[in-house]
Amino acid sequence: MQGLAGPCYTDARFFAAERERVLLPSWQLVCHGADLPAPGTAIRFDFLGRSALLMRGPDGSIRGYHNVCRHRGSRLIDGDPTTGLAFCVDGRIRCPSHGWEYDASGALAHVPRAEQYAGLDQATLGLAPITVVNELGFVFAAFEPPPAPLASRLADCGAELEPYRIAAMRRITEPRLAPRRANWKLLCEQALDSHGASVAQALPRHAEPARLAYTRHGDLLRVAGPIAASDAAPWSARAYGYWLPELKHLPPARRRLWCRYFLWPNLVLDVYPEQAVVTQILPLGARETLVRETAYALPDATREVRLARYLNQRVRRRIAANDRRLVERVQAGLDTGDYQPGPIAADDAGLRWHIGRLRAAIPDADPGS
Repeated sequence: MQGLAGPCYTDARFFAAERERVLLPSWQLVCHGADLPAPGTAIRFDFLGRSALLMRGPDGSIRGYHNVCRHRGSRLIDGDPTTGLAFCVDGRIRCPSHGWEYDASGALAHVPRAEQYAGLDQATLGLAPITVVNELGFVFAAFEPPPAPLASRLADCGAELEPYRIAAMRRITEPRLAPRRANWKLLCEQALDSHGASVAQALPRHAEPARLAYTRHGDLLRVAGPIAASDAAPWSARAYGYWLPELKHLPPARRRLWCRYFLWPNLVLDVYPEQAVVTQILPLGARETLVRETAYALPDATREVRLARYLNQRVRRRIAANDRRLVERVQAGLDTGDYQPGPIAADDAGLRWHIGRLRAAIPDADPGS
């Protein structure tokens, strides 16, 4: 297999095709269900120039709408700059421009000076809904209809993740937002490259590709490997492998196992024995990407677990810094226009899978190749 042609990572027209055919009709993780704990709690989620608001209603369900008022098009909620979280008083979504109010079902509930709008039919002016589903304890949304239900894509990993009790987890770190001067696919490929730092060091050791197990399930790819206190690893990785406690709620085979679940096209879920880390690779343009990382875990204040989480965070920060240097160097090389596609190694299962999925989604990929 050959890699993608250079213009796939630099051309604005190709990025526009990806936006419409791959990214917008995909499932995007918005938050964990615990992030919206009570009726009236809401969250704003922006993706590729589109904006959504999700709110938990009085019946406990979470519904999603386009974050646009039906009156004059104002954005309805801003949310916290980092988390996107907000609270809607009395479970009402109130437009800050002219005070139009919508209830939890999205229906237009109140219009100030309604008598001034001749023939106003409030029943036809509710918020435009978007598709929202809850899977594995996380809340996903799609701006355009996805080609397949999310449940079918996650079915193969649901049973093996059940012992981790992800739905009972809570956020233990605020989202970390990191801009990258690189095409979104480069970050995805780096996350799946069995010879790259992101996979090899995510094991808290210098792993060999032969020790990694790849399992493909259509739109889901799983990479798994052992956690060990290798003498070859940096001190924080050695310490993490040494101090990681035996967590009795997990089956013995999973107490020292790292699993990375990559949901096509841009979501990474790293599951460690003591926590789960969500990494969203959010494209901003052909050469700009935002990486959003959030960690979740079961409530546990024991010293051993807190130490393991701290060391794990140190390891991941070092990996992220190295990944940034690598992907931005690759982008700089691609921007010269001199790159000709090279071969992908036969044992690089993750990279081959991601490139193959893109070619299947956009048959006319590789412009100019």
